[in-house]
Amino acid sequence: MSWIIYDALVFVSSVLLYLTIRKSTISKLPTQFNNLGIFLIPVFFYNFAVFLTHSYHISLQHLVIIILTGIFLSYGSSIFSLKSIELAPNPGYSLMVSKNYVLMTSFLAIPLFHQSLSLRGLVAIVLIVIFSSLIVLNGKAIGHKTSTAWFPLAIGAFLGWGFLSLVAKYLYQHGVSPITFLAYLSIVGTLCIIAEMLVKKISLSPFKLHPWIFITIGLTSAAFNFFNFYTIKVAPNVGYVNATNAASIGAITIFAAILFGDELTTRKLVGVIGTILSLLLLFTS
Repeated sequence: MSWIIYDALVFVSSVLLYLTIRKSTISKLPTQFNNLGIFLIPVFFYNFAVFLTHSYHISLQHLVIIILTGIFLSYGSSIFSLKSIELAPNPGYSLMVSKNYVLMTSFLAIPLFHQSLSLRGLVAIVLIVIFSSLIVLNGKAIGHKTSTAWFPLAIGAFLGWGFLSLVAKYLYQHGVSPITFLAYLSIVGTLCIIAEMLVKKISLSPFKLHPWIFITIGLTSAAFNFFNFYTIKVAPNVGYVNATNAASIGAITIFAAILFGDELTTRKLVGVIGTILSLLLLFTS
């Protein structure tokens, strides 16, 4: 199957995941509720797959890298992103910033992994960044948003997720399979969020009152991360996958406006359309 098919599945699962998170935010559920769903439910899927394929074995060095990656790049970036989404005028604004590590990874992948970057692909990536900037700039806060702290938090997620994708590609080139990487990563993330909940004494009542939101976040997270990290392995350039991530912000912004009444101006709409068209250009590069 072509990497483009998997990349399209990255797009779809990203939209579903972050719209569900937006629903959770509107329902005033705690950030830890979302984060536990993102990490815990995928544990069962990934580790079952690893059990079936007998692919648990990795070197101690790679295990240490995954543990550090899980704590600082995966869990840390998720914390930054979820809090930023909570504070932003529109979830698409926060995600545009946090997911636009595409240029960084596109160029770093060339010397680090000897990957290719076609001129047409580069043009498509630059256009995605330009059009997505129309979505995020000069956003007007609406009533339930009270802080501009979403932006530095989104920058933290930007750096974390960018280096997360590069670390994943490094491990793949050294014999670690995507499903094994995700199995260990999800365990580390789950332990981190459970520790946080114990320290902060987070109530379990939201899980009993909103089980379907929790389950949906977990299922869409499992799908998104699998397609995302598998496509990183097979795509011509890590940045192509990251560009799809960034482009999904356009669809998230549109659906968030339709479903939840989030802010959407004419300029943002132009940015959304341009971003999606740029993604189509990337797919044909």
